[in-house]
Amino acid sequence: MISKNLPAFLLLFLIVIYSPSLKAQDLDLINANLLLINSQSSDCDCCNTLDINKPFYEGEIVLKDSTVLIGKISVNQPFKNKLITIFKSDDDYEPIDNGTIKEVNLSYTQNKITKEIKFLNVNEDERLYRLVFQKGNNISVYDSSDKLKDNSLVGRVLVKENNVLTDTWNFWSSGSKKDLINYLNKRDGTDYKRRDFKSLDDLFAKL
Repeated sequence: MISKNLPAFLLLFLIVIYSPSLKAQDLDLINANLLLINSQSSDCDCCNTLDINKPFYEGEIVLKDSTVLIGKISVNQPFKNKLITIFKSDDDYEPIDNGTIKEVNLSYTQNKITKEIKFLNVNEDERLYRLVFQKGNNISVYDSSDKLKDNSLVGRVLVKENNVLTDTWNFWSSGSKKDLINYLNKRDGTDYKRRDFKSLDDLFAKL
């Protein structure tokens, strides 16, 4: 495991070198994580101010104690050495510890159609994971993206199947999509390649 005390620029260099297929969304995620790591391993106060310039979306936050907050929301922001979700009500911005959140439901309009995206607290870390696919109550797929309109898998991908949560992340793979393909191959004894799936929907259909 790479030490948290490793300088941020060196960590980023290593990730880029060993992951030539990184996309802009992955680099955004890496930069956010590096900012969090820097604040945890130094006296830096770079995360001690709420970043209210990130996109906010209409939605609701459901806390673990069943409290529901309705307003404008921005998920997974580094603040005071942890990841938080910012809740905006009128002109007030309130940081909410991700550890207290059960789920966040956000909505946006595209081509006059209102769509909803869920972010859930499913892993034993501080991130809320985006629900990207669900088949009944048997299988759900989550990724690490904070975006609503992103049509690709980003960062760590988690699969919950028959109430078993599996982290598919592999440092040496060529990306999040390949991580999910590796999960499918291991589960079903297949040998699918990235080229076998023209879209994520094709891949999800095999789950």
